[in-house]
Amino acid sequence: MKRFKKVFPFIFTTVCMSQLVYGASLESVSVNQTTLIPLRLVSEELKAKVSFDKASQKIAITLGDKVVELKPNCREASINGEKVSLDAAPEMIEGTTYVPLRFIGEALGANVGYNEGVVSVSLGDLEKQWTLVKKPTPQKSNSSGQAFKYESKTIKGKTVKYVTIDMNNASIVPRIQTAGGKINQVDDLKNLGKAGKVAINGTYFAAYNGDTPYPDGTLVKDGKPLHITDIGCTIGFTSDNEVLIDFVKTRVQGYVNDEPRWLTYRINRPTGDASATVIYTPEYGSTIKLEPGYIGVVCSNNEIAKKVTQSVQVPQDGFVLVMREDRANSFNIGDAIRYEVTFEPSHTSEDEWNKVQNALSAGPSLLINGNSTPAPKEEGFTEAKILTQVASRSFIGTTADGKVIVGTTSASISELKEIAKALGLQNAMCLDGGASSGLYYNGTYQTSPGRKVNNSIVFTQK
Repeated sequence: MKRFKKVFPFIFTTVCMSQLVYGASLESVSVNQTTLIPLRLVSEELKAKVSFDKASQKIAITLGDKVVELKPNCREASINGEKVSLDAAPEMIEGTTYVPLRFIGEALGANVGYNEGVVSVSLGDLEKQWTLVKKPTPQKSNSSGQAFKYESKTIKGKTVKYVTIDMNNASIVPRIQTAGGKINQVDDLKNLGKAGKVAINGTYFAAYNGDTPYPDGTLVKDGKPLHITDIGCTIGFTSDNEVLIDFVKTRVQGYVNDEPRWLTYRINRPTGDASATVIYTPEYGSTIKLEPGYIGVVCSNNEIAKKVTQSVQVPQDGFVLVMREDRANSFNIGDAIRYEVTFEPSHTSEDEWNKVQNALSAGPSLLINGNSTPAPKEEGFTEAKILTQVASRSFIGTTADGKVIVGTTSASISELKEIAKALGLQNAMCLDGGASSGLYYNGTYQTSPGRKVNNSIVFTQK
């Protein structure tokens, strides 16, 4: 993807911003040489046509033969159909969309200049100039405000128990936890969350018929992928406490001696697909049993240590690749080996997801950019208990002002979407429900799960 070289980094904030004073001054927020302006300035002052498609959430800005397209909360844009990568996403703030002046201006063919606090825009015969009146940019605090707040309310006729977590507080640490630190075990939710302030159950897992309790969704813990899938919706927590909710495809590229050599869609999950390569990490928690015709490529300290055809344990400093024997000829002892996981989001940007340290996928989704998402069947869900029935539900979502809400209730998916809107959520998704649904806060169950769980999302305060 092409990177738009002329873009200055820009950040959107939730402070109250004054509007444009025409002909004289422009009140704005400036961070690291960044100027933030209301989108309507583009149409009112630059005479461009601005349109918004509610279904796709796409903003289109047209001037002459130039068409610029952006989306709120998405760091990918296009200029005349050519994709460019931005450093931050347009964002809705109190009903107003804010965009970067330099990017929009130069994309439309204007010259944008800054000189001692004055910004000028030159576009053909159009000349505009404003004096910038800058407001300070708020920084995340380690202590201000209430970091956690528990409430139980009746919303849309349903009892909803939920905790609001202020992610603007830099002392908040979100993490994915798995039972026993492994991928195939279960434990009480309170044990997974005992080190934190808040814990809510996470993604679906094999909970019936005595099956090994493997998770169904993506799990990334402290930057390390433990399980991957493309089902449902994914929540990601970045290294700087930004929270992303999106439909995400997860891909793994493997390298031997720094050359792309293999691909996989499985981590810590056996499969009957003979064409698959499976990665097993120490979190697998069991001996890897190799079927006839399969081989294990044992990797330690980023190097191929040996190849085996019998049961093997995963080394603590590495991983094991399992594949058909006839596909292992290109893996030689002593070769350097590694793999990289990438995320392909739908509404947000890859740059944002590259900063994700903890992630979990479940679903179905509820809201994206403030709008109800399509029916769950569009995300691959088929069971009536998810499509139409009322059931115990756990959910997680984000507000426009940087807060996360986790909660439980008993509702249908359509009812839960309305509850999420009433709570002021902009993006929201379901977690595992039914007997798994549980909320643990301040050392006490607010909603007790009916069974042990495989994984959870835990929030601590350092």
